[in-house]
Amino acid sequence: MRNIVSISLPENLLKKVKRESKKENITSSELIRKTLNGYFFITEFRQIQQKALSEIKKKGLKLTDEEIFKRVS
Repeated sequence: MRNIVSISLPENLLKKVKRESKKENITSSELIRKTLNGYFFITEFRQIQQKALSEIKKKGLKLTDEEIFKRVS
């Protein structure tokens, strides 16, 4: 189900949205949806990352991001 939400944007940001959506050949709504999804993905990723780093620190381990990536891949 889709809902309609009204937002206000400064003129310069609206111009960027219109320019980018035209360049990507998508609607402004789709660009904003994709942008919000990306924002929430990154936010959730950072929360998980912080939790993992906290657990690693509690266990006295010292791992680099690369080492962690190798272990979870």
